[in-house]
Amino acid sequence: MKYIKGKKFVRSVEDLNRGGGQSSKVADKIFAAIGKLGIGKDPFKGFKLTKHGESRIKNCRKYDLGNGCRLITVVKDGNCFLLYAGSHDDCDKWLDRHRGITPSVNNDGNIVETFQSNNLDPSIRIIGNSDSSHGKLFEKLEDKDFDFLVEGVSWRIVNQITDLESINDEDEIYEVVKDIEDEDRRKAIYDTFVKLRQGDIKAAVNCVASLRGDIVSIGSDTEVKNSDDFHIITTNSPRELEQFEYYIRNADYRDWMMFMHPEQQRMATAEFSGPTKLTGVSGSGKTCIVVKRAITLAERYPDEKILVLTLNRPLAGLIQDLVLNCCAFPEVRGRIKVAPFFELCQEFLGEFEPENKKTYDDQTWKTLEHIDDVWREFYRLELNNRDAECMLPVHDSLISQGIDAERYIREEFDWIRSAMSYGQRERYLGGIERSGRSYPLLKEFRSMLLNGLEKWEHKMREIGITDYLGVATALYRHRDRLQPTYRCILIDECQDFGTIELELVVALAQDGTDNLFFCGDAAQHVSWKHQSFKDAGISLPGARSRKIDQNYRNSRNILQVAYEILCNNLTEEMIEKEDFEILDPKFANFGGPKPLRLKARSLEDEIAYAIAYARSELEGYPNRKACIAICGYTLQQIQELGKRNSLPVLEGTLSIEKEPLFLSDLEQTKGFEFDLVCIVNAGKGVIPNLATPSHEQFRDLSKLYVAMTRAKLKLILSYSGDPSPYLEFNKAEEYFRSEMWKDSFHEEKILKLGVPPNLDELHEKHLRYDLPLFDKMKVEEFLYTPQARGLSLRLIRKLRDLVKGKTRNKKNPLIKWRVLSEIAEKAIEYPDEARKHFGSEYEEFQELVERLGLH
Repeated sequence: MKYIKGKKFVRSVEDLNRGGGQSSKVADKIFAAIGKLGIGKDPFKGFKLTKHGESRIKNCRKYDLGNGCRLITVVKDGNCFLLYAGSHDDCDKWLDRHRGITPSVNNDGNIVETFQSNNLDPSIRIIGNSDSSHGKLFEKLEDKDFDFLVEGVSWRIVNQITDLESINDEDEIYEVVKDIEDEDRRKAIYDTFVKLRQGDIKAAVNCVASLRGDIVSIGSDTEVKNSDDFHIITTNSPRELEQFEYYIRNADYRDWMMFMHPEQQRMATAEFSGPTKLTGVSGSGKTCIVVKRAITLAERYPDEKILVLTLNRPLAGLIQDLVLNCCAFPEVRGRIKVAPFFELCQEFLGEFEPENKKTYDDQTWKTLEHIDDVWREFYRLELNNRDAECMLPVHDSLISQGIDAERYIREEFDWIRSAMSYGQRERYLGGIERSGRSYPLLKEFRSMLLNGLEKWEHKMREIGITDYLGVATALYRHRDRLQPTYRCILIDECQDFGTIELELVVALAQDGTDNLFFCGDAAQHVSWKHQSFKDAGISLPGARSRKIDQNYRNSRNILQVAYEILCNNLTEEMIEKEDFEILDPKFANFGGPKPLRLKARSLEDEIAYAIAYARSELEGYPNRKACIAICGYTLQQIQELGKRNSLPVLEGTLSIEKEPLFLSDLEQTKGFEFDLVCIVNAGKGVIPNLATPSHEQFRDLSKLYVAMTRAKLKLILSYSGDPSPYLEFNKAEEYFRSEMWKDSFHEEKILKLGVPPNLDELHEKHLRYDLPLFDKMKVEEFLYTPQARGLSLRLIRKLRDLVKGKTRNKKNPLIKWRVLSEIAEKAIEYPDEARKHFGSEYEEFQELVERLGLH
């Protein structure tokens, strides 16, 4: 007898084990039964079959496990399929939902799950709840499948079939097909459309394939292979059974890791002659493949070290948890190191520069300031430090174009450091193409930025702090000291690694088969860093470049929305990027509710409604997870909001399994999956960020795509004011249900928790840039505010030149005034002098005074 476990069986035993008491004893009984396979014995010897037969599934055998529990199997031609275990009531409900389930085999030899009604009697035929989707059911099938399905059926009946929607129940579907003469086709059409109504596209397609003969029953001599639905249990293998029991006792919301689609399994276990790159659409299980491959390689190369890297700290924590929960054997787990790249660099720098160990952190060891705070003080010439003054001409040029210069220059620093080592920076002056950066920088400006970068790096060293790329830059100085410590290195989310980081990875990997495995999705590229595999010395020929375009995580409706938003906003900058390719995803197998596009009166209301809604969805479901992702704010700002309200934030210091609900920025959601994702503040002017050059706003699009595709079942996009243009694509109403929060979520009272603090509030200067205080603001300070963006460069220079001293000059009353309101006051008092000094910019200055309320 061949024993084959189904995905639903594994999950049901997991549920029993978690239930405690009598339920866990039943799980122990199942462990003992399967354990007999390890020594070649009959696992069910001594089990009693239930007294009553079962007509809902062919060849079904139900065993009485005691304590009111049952085990459901199908036994046919020397194959025993383990399908479900649970209480009597749970098993009865499961049988009703899975009427007609028939393990079969496709042309590739993979075991597949099909549903075939024995006959169309109401007590036996398959049934299922609607997924409440919209549109005609037949449109969910490919044309070739539908055409084959209705071949030979009268046009009168075909027309009735094409009118069926998810609102039509099983009885209505039966009434449409009952007069079809061919019995096999009649049952196949009924079964197909019931499954389409449920949103189970894979099962519907399998119904068509069964009618066509591409899927057949499994016989005693049929050669079968594992699939994403079934795994063959290797008998006489205690190690495999030990792995099964370990998984059941440790699995939780991550149970999807246990089963893999054959395509995923092949990538996880394949042997490659050198560096390999896997690109896959969101939801294709890339992280799952990385975890399984790391375990496989650790077993393939005994006594060798395996390294798994990612940039995202929360994702590294998730991968670590998955390795621990999916690998039963301590000697294997112990040789797999999982780390965010930042921390790996810190470890090596602690070894190479022990005297500077405290420096390489993103908080100062002296004052515990966050790196963002130190950057703002440096950039805005605070604390009597004017090192950044050398970059003011670049700043002024950028803000005159409406660009957030403070952020843009910091990103430019990261681009420089990701593209070239410290000793190679003269290439930047030589006119190197700034791939991914669209604002042109003259050689003069590039020189100023290199000078500013050197001073910024000096500032960080001086106070004992560094930022992310500062750590990579520091380690690169020791590149020749790095040893090929790891037999294999796997990189998850590789699209956000810079060239310098990739070079460091290469230095740590041994030469040979399976040495480097890169996994990523170009559509999720959110970094502004320079990346070139070629410049990093990595060769990726076509034979070692693989793709996966099947989505396994998201509901079809969520994936449709995300893909439409992405494709409607693609730019040349995205398409022309090296190694960039958007894979056209095959839609997910299951359906779900339409994503919601909800409006509230304010961001505070958005956040309050989102949290209240998420908590209502989580109530009574201990294994569900939800995330509230907030657009337009940094992780530091969201951490502060979480701290004020005792809400966990995705930032890498706690495991996702510890909490059901998280706050996050868009980027930190990468790699996770949640039952519900609510993206708030998705309004016009927020995303895309209008203070970013238009040709670089694709990164905001990528971040939004990342966050949307974290949702498995439910997705909400929320805004106040006007919606983001990303949400207003052609035919958007076909993909969204648009409402007001107050109408969609009927709560009498929501608890308002505030909004993330602005950066100045975090710097304890939260009053400085409020509009009523512009009259007290120095001109130099004003030119760092959003209100200064878009002023002409000539006016900006006039303001710097005319208002820069402390001495009052009676002959020239407009000169030597530092406070913005004073120059406005004198311009009103001495209009002729004002016109003389401001020249052609006088009208623009008057408009500014009016806008700031200084008149």
